[in-house]
Amino acid sequence: MSTDAIPPQPHESLAGRYPATLEVRSRPSGLSTLSLPIVEVACDFLLLAVGAVIGGMLGHFLQRSHAFAVTLDQLIAGGILYAVLFLSLLQGTGAYQPVSSLLHVKETEILLRTSIKAIMICVAGLVLARYPVPRMTVLSVWVVSTGTLIGGRLWLQDIVRNYCSPAFPKRRTLIYGSKRTARRFFTGAIHSPNLGIDPIGFVSSDGDGSYSIFSNDYYERDSKPVFHETVTAEMLERLAVEDIFVCDPDISDRNLATVRDAAREANCTISFVGNHQALAEKSPMWVWEMDGLLVATSLLKGPGVAYHVAKRSLDILLSAVLILVSAPVWGILALLIRLESKGPIFFRQSRVGRDGDLFEILKFRSMKVDAPKYACSPAHQADPRITRMGRFLRRSSLDEIPQLINVLKGDMSLVGPRPEMPFITEGYGPVEMTRLTVPQGITGLWQLSADRQYAIHESIEYDLYYIQNRTLLLDIAILLHTLVYAAKGV
Repeated sequence: MSTDAIPPQPHESLAGRYPATLEVRSRPSGLSTLSLPIVEVACDFLLLAVGAVIGGMLGHFLQRSHAFAVTLDQLIAGGILYAVLFLSLLQGTGAYQPVSSLLHVKETEILLRTSIKAIMICVAGLVLARYPVPRMTVLSVWVVSTGTLIGGRLWLQDIVRNYCSPAFPKRRTLIYGSKRTARRFFTGAIHSPNLGIDPIGFVSSDGDGSYSIFSNDYYERDSKPVFHETVTAEMLERLAVEDIFVCDPDISDRNLATVRDAAREANCTISFVGNHQALAEKSPMWVWEMDGLLVATSLLKGPGVAYHVAKRSLDILLSAVLILVSAPVWGILALLIRLESKGPIFFRQSRVGRDGDLFEILKFRSMKVDAPKYACSPAHQADPRITRMGRFLRRSSLDEIPQLINVLKGDMSLVGPRPEMPFITEGYGPVEMTRLTVPQGITGLWQLSADRQYAIHESIEYDLYYIQNRTLLLDIAILLHTLVYAAKGV
């Protein structure tokens, strides 16, 4: 659905009552749209640098010995270096990801933990360099800069919310429900601009006669109207709604079906807040937390284009090199397989890849020729379907080597969820379907875990963690751990 402005249309029950609220505004674009993470990083850098300089000056003033002298230029340079180190550590914790913490306690805990790491690194560097900085100066820099960052953040949050928030890109959101869960979600959304949620109003459920709902904060400064009408595609398009959050745990099946149909027709994403009805939606869902509320949404968030380009480049490079290096091994294994039993050297089978696309996976044949081609994988090495050579191949994972060809062709990736057979994916629910939103891989977190003795779909948590936290460095880390495990014969 287009995000351009749609001319406001009259509303029978609310026309004249909330004329300003029903006006649909166009979202800022181009240079007028600010990036909240960039603003946060810039503010944090300024607070840290200023705090470090003030702390250095205070420590220099309080120190008893005057043998150590420092100039203002040195303090500024040191403050900038400390701020860069601090922000680098903070970025590594994912502190600038879109998360919600209404009381901001979690963010403060992350800042305290990061400040301890940063000052310990600085102390270690000063000791190794034998740079004579007094302990009082180091302590005051740490205390003042940390206090400046935490206090400044709390002060800046109100400024960002009140003055800068309208310039940040947001998605127009309709909240279905009007009870406690809906109010909690509304309060969290308006106090967390980094989530990019712009609540435009509520849809009344169970005959609630309210015409406006206020936030749960102390002063009740924010409110949005309640729309007393059935959710339809026409309504969503008229209000330029992009997201619907179902915040009614007791919604009836009939109303739920109506909301789903309207969202699908209007091309809106639909999310379920604190509602197990999401399990009835057989589509990929992204599950996240918002101040204790579990939210399952059909809008999956992932890394940017740079990650996908780098990941594909890494797949092509490594798979090509590994095929060339392991070519002699392929020949030896092919000969041993053929000597034990007649039949093809490679085992070919249809598997379900990204977005449900079928592809033919390649493996060294480890089972007898007459074994069923599509059946659950053997749970034990003593399975009579497995050949003697096959037991060695499976134990050493050498049967997976031909999948490097699949990676080179683009059917698979080196790292990702393992591809399943079609008859297994047919029974997937919304959580399991999330596995198919990324390229399937040869190795992953599940293969490195102690749960690999169970079926892949019984250990979905490993794939969900990877999908929601994947980076190029995480892929490389998984590959390194796989090499270590393979060397140990695990």
